[in-house]
Amino acid sequence: MSFWKKIFGNKSEKNNDKPESHFDKYRRELNELNLKSISDLENLVKPLIRQTTKLEIQPASRPPENSQLESHFGGHPYFEKGEEWPKGKNGKHLDFIFQVFNSPELELPKSIELVQFFYDWEEFPWDTGNDGWLVKVYGKVNKEIVEFIAKPIDLDKSKFCKLEFKPTQTLPDWEGIDLFGNNASKLSCVLNEDDPWDSYDQIVTKLIGEQDYQSQLGGYPKWVQGESTPKDNEGNPMKLLFQIDSEDNADLMWGDVGLIYVFYDEKSERIEFTLQCH
Repeated sequence: MSFWKKIFGNKSEKNNDKPESHFDKYRRELNELNLKSISDLENLVKPLIRQTTKLEIQPASRPPENSQLESHFGGHPYFEKGEEWPKGKNGKHLDFIFQVFNSPELELPKSIELVQFFYDWEEFPWDTGNDGWLVKVYGKVNKEIVEFIAKPIDLDKSKFCKLEFKPTQTLPDWEGIDLFGNNASKLSCVLNEDDPWDSYDQIVTKLIGEQDYQSQLGGYPKWVQGESTPKDNEGNPMKLLFQIDSEDNADLMWGDVGLIYVFYDEKSERIEFTLQCH
C-alpha cells in the first residue's frame, strides 16, 4: 500500500463506511421481501382489518320498564341479588356510564355476556393505576335474580340513552401501524419519505373509508395523543374491549373532547384503562 493511501485511505471504502439511514435500511429489507409498490402496501394492510361495532348513542329519552335488562347509556344498570352499587376506594359511589348485553352480531368476546362501566367524575382517573373507575364483566347473566338498585342520592341524575349498533371495520391508525404491521410501516416510509403516513392513510381510506373518533366495541383504538396499547402477560398487544368517545347525547366529556380506552385479556381476565384528550 502506498504512503498516501495509508494516510488518506481509500475514498470508495470511506464512502461505504457511511452510516445507513433508516430509509435505506427499510428499502434494503423490503427489497429482500420484494415489497416495493403501493399495491404491495395494500396487500400488507388488508389482512389487518378488524371488525368492530360502532355504538350510536341515541338522544335522551324516558327509560322503558326494566331498562336495566337492555343495553344503554345512563339510567339504571343491571344488578343481581346480593350486589351493591359500586364504590371507589374513597367510599364514594361510582357513576354508571353504560352497559352492553352481548349478542352474536357484536364485537365482544364470547366469554362476556354483559359489560358495564362506572366512573368517578370528581376523581377523574386517567389510567389503570388510578382509583375511580370500574369495568364489570359478567360471564353469565341470570335475569331471574335481577335486582333493582336505585341510584345513590350522592350521584347526579344521568340521561337515559338507547343504543343502536352498527357493524363496521377498523385498521390501526398511523400511530399504531408499526405495532401490528411493521413491514407496512416501513413501506409507507419508503414510498413517501417526506410524509410517511400519507401512503398508509390512502390505503386505509381505500379499504374501509376514513376513520374518525367514535364509540365502539372491539377493533383498533384511535388514539388522541399517541399509541398506548398495553401488552398482555406474554408481551402481545392487548385487544381493545371498547373505546368511548365524548358523546353529546349522553352528556359525556372526557377532558377536552377526549376518549376512554379499555383493553381486556380473555386468558388472564386482566383489564387496562386509559383516557386521552386533546
